[in-house]
Amino acid sequence: MKQAWEKTAGQIAQVFREIREQKPLIHMLPNTVSAALCADGLSALGARPLMAVDAREMQEITEQSDASVVNLGQPSQEKMKAAEQLLKYAAGFGKPLVLDPVGCGASHFRLHEVQKLLALPWKGIVKGNCSELYSIQQNRLTKEGIDAVEKRELSLKIPEGRLYFVTGQTDYMIWDGRKQELIRPCEIRKKNRYNIVGSGCLAGAVTGACCSVTVRQRQEQAYALAAWAASLGMAYALEQAGRASGYGSAKTLVLDELSHLAEPHFKEWLLQ
Repeated sequence: MKQAWEKTAGQIAQVFREIREQKPLIHMLPNTVSAALCADGLSALGARPLMAVDAREMQEITEQSDASVVNLGQPSQEKMKAAEQLLKYAAGFGKPLVLDPVGCGASHFRLHEVQKLLALPWKGIVKGNCSELYSIQQNRLTKEGIDAVEKRELSLKIPEGRLYFVTGQTDYMIWDGRKQELIRPCEIRKKNRYNIVGSGCLAGAVTGACCSVTVRQRQEQAYALAAWAASLGMAYALEQAGRASGYGSAKTLVLDELSHLAEPHFKEWLLQ
């Protein structure tokens, strides 16, 4: 058990070192609430953020990007058209994809549009909280908010080529017909003392950066490794931000700590 975890921890730490070295271009279709935080977070990791929003740009932007993240917060007809184009082109170019169905259980419009996007043929990660993913699986509204923490039982049956990255106090992933918690051996739950607005969107951006290196190198179980790295990278940053004296400094400290994930003390934290 210990030897297996040491190997996994080494792989996770290596993901962030490779992001720092390779400086991947990450295209994110953002929402304005969290766009700046996500761009800063990607830059802190060593990635290069790009946030094109017009459907007419999606082919060219997607082709030159190393990974794409579709954040569906603040949906509109124009945004959904851009998201559809992005997913189609990313699938065609074989680019890594992360879809974040923000608040999809809040309205019929959101849920309907998300289901249309999920019906398209693409491979990648669907990242959301349990409530959002439950809405998708059951095709019903939950109206619990984007920061919902209520636990719901999710089906392990998901489309082939997809991985569900389920965020909450304890993150987990569903893939290949099984469920796996994304924690260190010594850890029970993730700490987010200040409940920073946009931290979920930031997790999606970090996941995209992780995918850009794991998928490019054709690593075995590339999406699973990317989700695990993003989960523990965010857990580390949020835990360290708990030392802050208030909300504003905590937000800054999260970005500072993301910039340190390529350094040895992150791996040391993983092995505690």
